[in-house]
Amino acid sequence: MRIAVQTENFKLLEEASTSSCDVIRFGPEFCEHNLPNQETLEKAYSIVTGESKEFTFVAPRLSNSGIERVRKLLTLLDEKGHVSVVFNDLGTLNILSNYKNLRPRLGRLMVRIPARSPWTEKIAQEGLVAVRRYPRVDQLISGGFFVKRWYEKLFSYTSLNYAPTIEFYKSHGVRDIEIDWIPRLFARFVPLRRQGLSVSVHLNHFPVTMTRKCHTARFLGEESPEECSRPCLKEAFVLRSYILDVELFLLGNAVFSYVPPSPEDFKRLRKANVAEVILTMNPITNIERAEKIDSFIMSLNA
Repeated sequence: MRIAVQTENFKLLEEASTSSCDVIRFGPEFCEHNLPNQETLEKAYSIVTGESKEFTFVAPRLSNSGIERVRKLLTLLDEKGHVSVVFNDLGTLNILSNYKNLRPRLGRLMVRIPARSPWTEKIAQEGLVAVRRYPRVDQLISGGFFVKRWYEKLFSYTSLNYAPTIEFYKSHGVRDIEIDWIPRLFARFVPLRRQGLSVSVHLNHFPVTMTRKCHTARFLGEESPEECSRPCLKEAFVLRSYILDVELFLLGNAVFSYVPPSPEDFKRLRKANVAEVILTMNPITNIERAEKIDSFIMSLNA
C-alpha cells in the first residue's frame, strides 16, 4: 500500500518531499483560484522527482476560464513524461484525452456518496423516518428493523456501484479512483477492484459540501477571488452545533467532517487491499512537518 501526501501549499510540498512517503500530490482539490502558475508547477515537479518520488497533479472543479488555465498546466506536464492527473471535473477529463503521457485519476468530488452527510450515523443507527402529525407538524421517529437495514445499504453505496458509471470512466482510460475516508464504504471496495479499478482512500476528513462562492473569503472580507490572499492555506474554522451534536470544519469553499482513523479501521482498510492512502497537509489535519508524516507512516505500518 503506497503512502501519498497531498497539498496545495508549495512550502508544505517542499517539506513533504523530505519525508518517506511514496507519492506527492500537488494542486487544489476544491478551489480553482488556488491553481499554481506554470513556474510554480515546474518547480514543484522538479522538487518531487528530484527526491525520487512520484508526482501527481490535482485539479478541482473548474469554470471555463479555469479549464483554460488547467490546459496550459497539462501541456507542461505532458512534456515531462508519464504523470497522473486527478480530475474533479468532466471538462478536465475531456481535455486529458489530448495528452498521451497523462494518466487520468477519478477525483472523489466526481463520486456521489450519501454517507457524507454529518448525520449519517445517527440516521442509520436509529432508522429515523419523518411522520406528519396533526396539525401538520413534521417529526422524526425511530423506525424498525427493515428501515434500519435500508439505511445501512443506502449509506454503504456510492455512484461507483452503478455499472454504467464505471464503464463510462473506463472508456475514457480511467483505472484509478479515489474515495473518502468513510469506513462503512470499505466493504464495497472489493467489487470495484474486481472491475479492474485501483482504489485510493483519502484519510481523516471528507467533504460534506462545497460551493462556488468561498464562505471563508466572504467571512474574512476577501472581495475578489482573483486577488484572494488564500487564507485557506493557513487556517480553518470550526462549525459547531451543540443542539445537533455536530462539529464540522470550514476550509476555503468546502465544509469537512473529521473522522480520525482507529486501529480497527486500518485493519479493515488493509483487508480491502487498497492501492494507496492519501494524507493531506492542511489546517484541518495540522500536518506541516516531514516528521509528522513519517510518524504517521510508522504508526500505519505498526
